[in-house]
Amino acid sequence: MSKRFMQIWGWPIILALLSTFGLLAALLGVGLWHWLSWIALSVPIVVIWHYWFRPGNK
Repeated sequence: MSKRFMQIWGWPIILALLSTFGLLAALLGVGLWHWLSWIALSVPIVVIWHYWFRPGNK
């Protein structure tokens, strides 16, 4: 893949993979997998929160 492609789509792809992993871990796993699911599904929310409420956004 080109460097330009990864500069634009790198983080969205990583967040999508984390979300997919979190959803599958929650559906198919037990015990530790539920904790990993919570962590994986929290990362996109934290990223959104960070960029939504950063200074100078308004």
